[in-house]
Amino acid sequence: MLRPRTERPRPAGLLEVAASTCAVLLTLATAWHGFGVYFCLGGLCPGPTGGEVLAYRLLVSALGLAVVASLALAVRRRARSALLWHGLVALSAVATALVFAVPSIDLRELREPAPSPPDRGYVPCYSGSGDCLGG
Repeated sequence: MLRPRTERPRPAGLLEVAASTCAVLLTLATAWHGFGVYFCLGGLCPGPTGGEVLAYRLLVSALGLAVVASLALAVRRRARSALLWHGLVALSAVATALVFAVPSIDLRELREPAPSPPDRGYVPCYSGSGDCLGG
């Protein structure tokens, strides 16, 4: 009598392990980079330079590639426990990329209402025109 063959997940390949390790290391590197850009002692911090913005974009691009690769490789080998790990790494990568964004994300713009357009009957006052109220 033949028993049905159960599908056991294959062990993780070298590429999946490398992608996951790169994702974790790039998450830490992104946090370190963002901390280095915005941490300063005494006085005002100058804004990020063009090189720092470029470095952030390259780090986040490589991080996204590593996360997608590790998730895709885990899906390909149908490993649920590995998907949980890669999902946690992906969530921490997204959180790190947003928290340590260069340039930083300003949420105040979302809360402040947009300025209202001027009234249709508004006549601008130019100096010397004689049309200004009050002289």
